[in-house]
Amino acid sequence: MTHELDGLYQVTSTSNYQGPLQKKSDGQTRIENGQTERHDDANCKWTSTFTILNDGEVEMVSLADPTEAKVDFLLTAPNGAPTREPVEYKTILKLARKSDRIQMSGQIEYGDDVTFLTLRKIGD
Repeated sequence: MTHELDGLYQVTSTSNYQGPLQKKSDGQTRIENGQTERHDDANCKWTSTFTILNDGEVEMVSLADPTEAKVDFLLTAPNGAPTREPVEYKTILKLARKSDRIQMSGQIEYGDDVTFLTLRKIGD
C-alpha cells in the first residue's frame, strides 16, 4: 500500500534552544506508507507517522529514542533537563504540493523550546 507522501525527504530544522546539548537531527528520511524510521548523526532513532488531515495540513507524531545514541548525546525533557529517555513530539505541519513536489513545514513546541522543521521531498 502506498501513501501520497511516500518518498525521500531532506529534513532541516532550526531551534531557539540555547543549552549545552548539540542538536543533530537534520538529515534525510524516507517516508513509506506514511511512516519513517531513521537514525540521525548522533545515532538517535527517530520513528515518525504522518497523517494527512486536509489539503493543507499533516499531523506528525515523532518518537526520538536516544537509547543507542552516542554517549555524548542527550535529548531534553519538557523541563529542559538532559535525558536519555525517549521523547515524543507532536505537531501539525503545513502541507504544500505542486505536482510531485511536496514540502511540509511548521514548528514543534516542547517545553520552552521551539523548533522550526521543514521536510522537502527530494526523490521517490
